[in-house]
Amino acid sequence: MKNNFAETLKEMRIRAGFSQKEVYEMFHIRQSTFSAWETGRAEPSADMLLKLCRLYHVTDIFSAFGYDGYQEDSSIQLSMEETDMVQKYRSLDTHGKEMVNFTLLKEWERATADTKARAIPLLVREELPEHLRPRAAHNDHASEPGELEKMREDLANLKIPD
Repeated sequence: MKNNFAETLKEMRIRAGFSQKEVYEMFHIRQSTFSAWETGRAEPSADMLLKLCRLYHVTDIFSAFGYDGYQEDSSIQLSMEETDMVQKYRSLDTHGKEMVNFTLLKEWERATADTKARAIPLLVREELPEHLRPRAAHNDHASEPGELEKMREDLANLKIPD
């Protein structure tokens, strides 16, 4: 998680366009209590945090506060939704688990293939077969003396019908 919960809470309020006064009056909170939340001297209850996030139009609370799904020791931490999915998976029979595994594998392959395709750098010109190498128009005739000048002259003399 982000190191500074209070700073994140304050940034969310500012981004949403609210002053401290507007928020603490809206929720009937003492100014000193609200200020303590944004300075790190105290933290709002879970219920109040949800209300603030709703007001600030924060839909992914975990991400907003820097949670990436892993604990400090790098072990994975499942979300409520993921925990629910694991529980459902465990109740499936062999056929159901095979279906889920197949679907998960195919979707994972599709998603990682898309990611890999975007991440592959462009090949160096020399690594490509000759017919696939990019060429600028002026390079096609560079080895033929006078051909480029002839093309320029032809373009200059081109008559466009009215």
